[in-house]
Parts: sequence; structure tokens; C-alpha cells
Amino acid sequence: MPWAVSLFRVTTKFEPAAAKNRLLQLIRERAYKDGIDIVLASGKRSDFYINGKKVSLHPEGLWLIAKLLLEKLKAYPEITAVGGLTLGADPLASAVAALSFETGQNLHAFLVRKEAKGHGTGSRIEGDLVKGQKVCIIEDTVTTGGSAKKAIDAVLEVGAVPVVVMAIADREDPDADAFRKEWKVESLVTLSEIRAR
Repeated sequence: MPWAVSLFRVTTKFEPAAAKNRLLQLIRERAYKDGIDIVLASGKRSDFYINGKKVSLHPEGLWLIAKLLLEKLKAYPEITAVGGLTLGADPLASAVAALSFETGQNLHAFLVRKEAKGHGTGSRIEGDLVKGQKVCIIEDTVTTGGSAKKAIDAVLEVGAVPVVVMAIADREDPDADAFRKEWKVESLVTLSEIRAR
């Protein structure tokens, strides 16, 4: 029922545990598919899929994601911007930046193009990043870390400093182990949590 009214309501006090439970419910209902044969962005074949956009483009889903990411970002007061590789990071970065104005965190958003644009400045990054600026790379789903790595490379090119990678969901794929050793990765939910009903 696409127009069903959610039982989860915005209240004056944000409860992270309740928000995470509701996000898990939305992911199970809208984004998680099992028993399929699909090729992922990493090129790997998989028998399950987590389509983060099914939640990040949903009004309640995006609100929950942004609020939960902002909660995690409280542990990183040095971070002043959030962003990642287009297209998965686009709604996340925008929502986090918008809601951060309310929380007083005042985080800027940036987007990383898959290729440098062929006109204007030719920049790969939309949004103002400066040398030495501490940033969070955001991602919808982590499989091998490939998309996040492309965003990290672009950020490093302008001299900014990636502090942490945050994702909606971590597929807990062993192929991301090398990426996790190089970069700190945090997720709102894991595959194990999605499957635990």
C-alpha cells in the first residue's frame, strides 16, 4: 500500500533505537530482495539485493536515514561536510545537510561525479571542499567499497580528508575487508540485522 500512513511519527524527541527499527522495517519491505540472480555495481553476482534508493527516495525513509546519520556524526565534530558518489549519495548528502541546520551541526553537502564534467571548470566535485577539510563519505550500500573509494579518491585530489565512510546498509561482504582495513566504515544497518526477523 504505497499511500499507507506510517505508524512511526516525528516526535519532539528523536529516539535512535526506534528510528533504526523503523528503518529496518522499511528496508525489509521496500529494498531487500532474496532468492534472485543479480549483477551488482561491483560486477559481482549475488542472490540477494539491497536497493538503498527504494528507501532513500521515500519520504519517511530519507528522514530516518538523515537523522540516524546525523546521530552517528555527533561522534565526529571535526567533520564539516558529507557527500559521496552520485547517484546513491545524492539524496543522503542533501538530506543530512538540510537537517544539520536544525541540529546545529551545519554540515555542507558535496557530490562526486563519476567522471569530470566536460565543460566549465571540469570539476569532479559539486560543492565547496577545501584543502584539509574533514569529510564523511556517504553511501547507500557497501559491497566491496568500490563506489566509496571513487569518492575518496576525488576528495583526496582536492586535498580534503575523508575521516569515515557511512552507509545505509553493509552487505557484510568479505570482499570489502581490504577496504575496511584502509578506511573506517560504519553503517546504519547490516545484512545480518536485515535478515534477523
